[in-house]
Amino acid sequence: MRKLLAMVRIEFLNEFSSRMSWVFFLLMPILFTAAVGTSLRGMQPGEGAVEELLIPIYVRLDDRGPLVEALLGALVEANLQPQEVEVLPEAALGLEVPADFSARLVAGEVASLTLHTVANSSTSVAVEQAVMAASGRVGGAAQVVHAGLDRARATGLLETTDEAHAALASLVGEVLATTANPPVVPEVRWPEEVLIAESRDAMSSIEQASAGQLVTWVQITLLGAAEVLVSERQGGTLRRMLVMPVGRATVLGGKWLARLFLGLVQMTLLIVVGQVFFGVTWGRDPLALAVVSFAFALATSSLGMLLATFVKTPGQANSLVVGLALTLAALGGAWFSLEVAPPLYRQVVQILPSTWAMRAYTDLLVRQASVMQIMPHVAVLLGFTTLFGAIAMTRFGRAAGSD
Repeated sequence: MRKLLAMVRIEFLNEFSSRMSWVFFLLMPILFTAAVGTSLRGMQPGEGAVEELLIPIYVRLDDRGPLVEALLGALVEANLQPQEVEVLPEAALGLEVPADFSARLVAGEVASLTLHTVANSSTSVAVEQAVMAASGRVGGAAQVVHAGLDRARATGLLETTDEAHAALASLVGEVLATTANPPVVPEVRWPEEVLIAESRDAMSSIEQASAGQLVTWVQITLLGAAEVLVSERQGGTLRRMLVMPVGRATVLGGKWLARLFLGLVQMTLLIVVGQVFFGVTWGRDPLALAVVSFAFALATSSLGMLLATFVKTPGQANSLVVGLALTLAALGGAWFSLEVAPPLYRQVVQILPSTWAMRAYTDLLVRQASVMQIMPHVAVLLGFTTLFGAIAMTRFGRAAGSD
């Protein structure tokens, strides 16, 4: 174990021997996260500015005054767009405000409105509900004010009927404005075991950027094991280490473990940066996040070990690592939401570990998944780990002995 940890320590020192290593290890991922998050803003499924739909409705006003203006304002707040006309068009949504509308409200009586709907139109139902809501708000506000004015007249604060009418007309608008932002708001508290699902199917732009750039840059770090091993194999260092008493498993294990730790450190830093600087919550279960990240690191670092058995020179390894990392990230949904891809595409890319990592991160961020809920994704990533690791171990003896 001591020899294994010593090899890990040496790999860490070699990796960060220059300041540029920190630039690509941490600074570049942060800058790309911010840039990609900005460029994706409003492009994610279900994201972007929601345009408020205003339904046009013709209005014939036979009455004027503050109470009618309050009614028109309530109609707008109910997502209607009143258009005043002299005569209501036929076969169109229309509302008649009678001449005695204000007088009845002032007198504390029931005022009536006439709504003209369109047959076989689904919009008519929405308009009917909106008009009922708006007229109910105005009528309710008038009743509240009227009750207060009756009390004021009884105590002598208001002496004439005209004063009461003027006060009612002005106060109804104030009551409507107050009830638009009620001072009492209920707070619903669910038991801890109850999971409230969010009404979205994809990550926000900054969540997509944070998770996607994490997958992209960590893959470059983890697949970088191939470049390190090829360099040492070409220089003869790996062959000498493999014939030492420490054993092949210890040598390869040390190399693999060092690269795995590097990836986990980078993941941790990027997760913290995403939460602190970009407001990414990373789900409700920290253990689930840790399990997914660890499984993804295992699979990708094992793939890096496997790549080392196929390339011959450090230059080839470098090009392959960067190219493969970017390709896996792009195809696996790190740069865009897989929710917008065709079903066939989503089926094909299931052969990539990056796809399963992004699916797991999506479940954590969007659906607030628990450990048990992301275990199918973790199982697939561990399957990739076993496959890549087994092939790499069987090939390393031949690859090292042939150079």
